[in-house]
Amino acid sequence: MALHSRKLSFTRPIMVSFAGILFSFMLIAVFITLSQRKDFLEDYHKINGNFTHNLAVNYTESILRENDYILGRSTTYFARNDRLNQTVNVNPAEGLQVLMHLQNLMPTVSSISLADTEGHYLRAPEVLPSEKSKTFDARKRPWFVGQAEASTFSHYTDPYKDYFNGKPTVTLYKPVISPEGRLKGTLAFHLDLASMGYTLRQMVSPVQGEFYVVERDGRVVLHPDTGALSKQYVSQTLMDKMTSGEGHFYDKKGKNWYYYYSFTNPDWFVIYRVSGQTLSDITRHETTIIGWGFALASIVIILFGLYLRHASRTVLLNIIHAIRTGDVSQTPRLEATLSHTIQSNKAREMAYARQATHDALTGCKNRRAFDEDVAKLLNSHQPFALALIDIDNFKSINDTWGHLSGDIVLRSVAREGLQVMQPQSVSVYRYGGEEFAVIFTAELFDASFSLLERWRLAVENRAWREENLHVTFSAGLGEWRFEPLEEFVGSVDNALYTAKQQGKNRILRTAER
Repeated sequence: MALHSRKLSFTRPIMVSFAGILFSFMLIAVFITLSQRKDFLEDYHKINGNFTHNLAVNYTESILRENDYILGRSTTYFARNDRLNQTVNVNPAEGLQVLMHLQNLMPTVSSISLADTEGHYLRAPEVLPSEKSKTFDARKRPWFVGQAEASTFSHYTDPYKDYFNGKPTVTLYKPVISPEGRLKGTLAFHLDLASMGYTLRQMVSPVQGEFYVVERDGRVVLHPDTGALSKQYVSQTLMDKMTSGEGHFYDKKGKNWYYYYSFTNPDWFVIYRVSGQTLSDITRHETTIIGWGFALASIVIILFGLYLRHASRTVLLNIIHAIRTGDVSQTPRLEATLSHTIQSNKAREMAYARQATHDALTGCKNRRAFDEDVAKLLNSHQPFALALIDIDNFKSINDTWGHLSGDIVLRSVAREGLQVMQPQSVSVYRYGGEEFAVIFTAELFDASFSLLERWRLAVENRAWREENLHVTFSAGLGEWRFEPLEEFVGSVDNALYTAKQQGKNRILRTAER
């Protein structure tokens, strides 16, 4: 009789089935949890790499590019006629005013030196007569050029202490060469590493970590803590691993992740160091939430298995009772309850993707997205037009109304551009600092100028909260004709510069220069 009872039982197969389902569910849960942990780590690598890229391009490179541009224009000025000699030797008082005007254009430059080939020099701000100034020999300084070189590039010194104030500095310098090829002297900009480092303190990193700029040998050039300047922060072994333009790697010895971006001139590296434990804690927290969700689901499955076992026995008893008595009014009702709550990560992944390709302040696409979109057009040989837009007198806006108002101006100008361009499926990029870029595909060549003009008028006519604030921009526009990208971007940038020279608040095509 017992044998027949086991054959007639259907609760045992149900429990075996539920045990198999539960076991399979647990295997899948472990696999998904480990996969999600790996995906979370990759996501944070992308976020940290994007932060390093933006720190390098939007801050460090923009400052270096601005100083290098002014240095190039200034050396051209002093190379003409006898201007260098007039400035240094004939009329140093007037020359000091010229150098101070240059220095006021560059907040990251602490002083400027101009020297002729014989070592006579002029420094702004002025060096007061002292015993130390009497022993100063410009020809022995690391920035002094004793022999002219046929080079269009500026040069950077290694970090050293300034002769007069003893503060750490790096000097950006360039020989002053006349159109006839004669070396007339050297123009040098002494960078204020301390003030540049203070700005880094305002940067907010995506996860807790340390970011700084080092030379090829691992010595610190820029750091939020000025006491770290010139110290050996990265070993040569780790520096040798930084072989590409940008990337990341894990230091097993120090248990840190290093994200880096390298420059060629100067030979500097922007580094963002994050503790491996920090990333592990973050990913562990994310996966723990998923693990608890799977654990809760497992408990629910077990409870449903127990409930189904009890319900099946009840159904069987009710059926037997109905057969015996003929009463079907108490026919049992089986209710299945499924409770499974796992939060989807789709929204978080979309947010990460947007952070990697969009500028947080303006809502425009960032420089990385610009480089990727241009590369796609170049690889497919699709013609396109490029516009470079630069807000006029933006430094003056920051100095007069403060950086908060400057950020409001950037957001507002970007918003006006997005309202004009997005209905036409045209992307607006934050190219760097107060500069924007717009890419027009071939079908929008004819409309490109009018769209930019609508944007320019919208900005010009916009009313601002700040009294006497008037914002405009200048732009350069050109069509790619299959020339090298650097040459094409340079021509558009020159058109923008010409628009600035012609009075600003205007758009100039490359063919109109």
